[in-house]
Amino acid sequence: MNERPESFPLLTAQSGIHYAQQLAPGGTEFHTADVVEIDGALDEERFERALRRTVAEADTLRLRITEADGTPVQYPDPAHTLRLHRIDLRDHEAPEEEAGRRIAADLSRPADLDAPDGLMTQALLRVGDTSYRWYQRVHHVAVDAYALTLIGNRVAELYAAGEQEAPECRFAPLRELVAEEQAYLAGEQYAADREFWTGRMAGAVPVTLAPPAGPGRDAVPAARPRRYAARLPAGTVTRAAEAVRATWAELVIAATAVHLHRLTGTRDVVLGLPVTNRRSPAALRTPAMTVNVLPLRLAVRPEDTAAELLRRVVLEIRQVRRHQRYPQADLRRDLGLTAPTAPLTGPMVNIKPHDGAPLDLGGPSGTVRNLAAGPVEDLAVGAWPGPDDTITLVLEAAADRYTAADTDRYGATLLRCLDNLAALLLTDPHRPVATLDLLDEDGIRRVTAGRSEEPRTTTVPEEFAAQAARTPDETAVRCGADTLTFAELDAAADRLSHHLAAHGVGPETPVALALPRSTAMIAALLAVLKAGGVCQPLDLGHPPALRTASRAAIMAVERGPPCSRSSRRAASASPSTSATRPP
Repeated sequence: MNERPESFPLLTAQSGIHYAQQLAPGGTEFHTADVVEIDGALDEERFERALRRTVAEADTLRLRITEADGTPVQYPDPAHTLRLHRIDLRDHEAPEEEAGRRIAADLSRPADLDAPDGLMTQALLRVGDTSYRWYQRVHHVAVDAYALTLIGNRVAELYAAGEQEAPECRFAPLRELVAEEQAYLAGEQYAADREFWTGRMAGAVPVTLAPPAGPGRDAVPAARPRRYAARLPAGTVTRAAEAVRATWAELVIAATAVHLHRLTGTRDVVLGLPVTNRRSPAALRTPAMTVNVLPLRLAVRPEDTAAELLRRVVLEIRQVRRHQRYPQADLRRDLGLTAPTAPLTGPMVNIKPHDGAPLDLGGPSGTVRNLAAGPVEDLAVGAWPGPDDTITLVLEAAADRYTAADTDRYGATLLRCLDNLAALLLTDPHRPVATLDLLDEDGIRRVTAGRSEEPRTTTVPEEFAAQAARTPDETAVRCGADTLTFAELDAAADRLSHHLAAHGVGPETPVALALPRSTAMIAALLAVLKAGGVCQPLDLGHPPALRTASRAAIMAVERGPPCSRSSRRAASASPSTSATRPP
């Protein structure tokens, strides 16, 4: 009988995905998936052996997530058994279409991390005598796109070796990556990165092309994103970028910034830049979920020349990548973005160098196609090398924020912006970007029709009070067996907000919260907002010295220390917390 291994914490990137999945338990937004188009005579038994060995070697493909003291923890399940769906579609009238239909059906299946096969689906679909589709879908809490590439490469390596001695596995235990991250979080580089990011993002107000979020907007996307796709010649884009010592990927990022600037008028563009966040040899060779999304803040002015803007993009990317390990969740906390829908960035730009890459199985040849890369909260621009010396450009739009017509319009204008910016760099790189032929004024008005520049006037406490009045007896929050209805949560928050107000908490007063994940934590967060204060949650997973330093930073904001709130367990770990504020 296999003994259950000792569990260990989730990586920061995993924690964010796991938390978001709890908010949308029936969602499909957190799938990552590839399909490998395999041409050639494939030995199915040999392929399955290679896949089984890879799954046995990769901790992340055998994950089980449970809880310890209310905190998610994980361990690789030694009893895990791979289920490979081998499906022969050759007798079907349209094998390729049927394979696509079955894959789409699986991508539409809600994730269930508690189910034995809820973490992933592995399927080998035969669509011809020498043509296969290897489909793998894995939950984003376990892998990112880079991890899928590592998994595919290992399967190909083992298949190619056949009966010969296979190359040694280079995957590190997932626990090793967790230990590396915990050392970073307790170290000097973490503090330096925090200082960089809080300074870099001070005063930033991300702008998007979507209408403002309404009071009832979900905290996570409600459906699979809408999609616009196009191809353009790689030669022109590559030559244009190289003319100013940049890459085609950096030119795509610059075009996205110009596009947002031209359609909104903003001169302060904040894009989201996904990075692998793999800074050690172990992380580079190990499948896991480590990706981080960095805010890329760019000044874009009408008088900027095309060459100036592209060089600015290049330099900014280099700078932020030096600080890529700082967790996005910590930065959101530092900036006071406690609401799940509060944006840290505008549109995201995801360069996918491995999409369309060949996979050598030592005989049969494969081509990798990415099908899903996780949730899209607003707009996500994807770009990768396509076939026949082209670049594939894809715009994905959150279905709860953009219509299909919106997606097509913005995709077409982005493509035109990239094409024209490349042409400008080749013909007149010192001409201002304001002269780019993107749309005429009537076109811009049509594209931005329905967008309101008016800020929302309602607050979170007001929206919560309205919901509590509508559904007082419905469950508002659940943590394990502990639940609170909307009425109970409202009453608990009211009592605590009065206590906070009595101790001097008012508009913009910082309040530190050292509480474990619980219904009490939600009540405390709501109470601080009701009192007008600013929440500063302290991470109980961080060392006590780091929590104390974080609280000291809050205290420096005011002449007197802020009020703080802690549980007995948290207080014992962080002796500096108190429940009162001195006069």
